[in-house]
Amino acid sequence: MASSTIEGKRVLIVEDESIIAMMLECELNDGGCEVVGPVPSVEDALRLIDKERLDCALLDYRLVDETSGRIASVLAERNIPFLLMTGHCASDLPSELRDKTLLQKPVTGKALRAALEAILDSAAQNDAAPFLSGEA
Repeated sequence: MASSTIEGKRVLIVEDESIIAMMLECELNDGGCEVVGPVPSVEDALRLIDKERLDCALLDYRLVDETSGRIASVLAERNIPFLLMTGHCASDLPSELRDKTLLQKPVTGKALRAALEAILDSAAQNDAAPFLSGEA
């Protein structure tokens, strides 16, 4: 069987519900990912984004007292692909995030891994363009 696109990738998990965070971490570990986090808040996530090398991120959109919109903006600025998860309707998202890959909670492990593979494949195709950031 061919290796997965997500195997060996460093994935930030931002999820404020500990049971869901543990389930996501297990699913990604089973898929061969290296999980960064999970973290429950915007501030914790932003600290990790500044400190860690990330290949992609998985964001719960609605956190306890905030949304992950600020995290999504920082990731987009750094060209780090991300998935959004929500138990709410896509129409509840701000317009600038509606075109992003959205997973409805509850999400299955298969759907999660497939969505991560899709955003990583898309990012790899974009990286094949004649642009190099120069960052290591």
